Amino acid sequence: MTTREIYFKAYMLSDKQQGMLYYTQLQEGLELVRPTGWLDMDKDWHQRNIDLLQQLEQQEGFMFWNISSECDVWLEQKSAKHKEVISALAFVQR
Repeated sequence: MTTREIYFKAYMLSDKQQGMLYYTQLQEGLELVRPTGWLDMDKDWHQRNIDLLQQLEQQEGFMFWNISSECDVWLEQKSAKHKEVISALAFVQR
């Protein structure tokens, strides 16, 4: 999925003012789950949010967004507990 698709998927799911996306990053052989920090889910912030997501994707070891279809494929090889944890760490709101 493209960065824009990821962002607007979250935006369409959002019903609150702020949201936080999570992504998985491979660092020193460990698969780490990391947050974006709180994003303002307002139309005026769309491009800034997309730009931030694109910057995060440029980090060494970036694997995928936990809300993406790429994550779904990756989770097929994981345990039920792993799937449960990752599904809770995909997109949160406040």
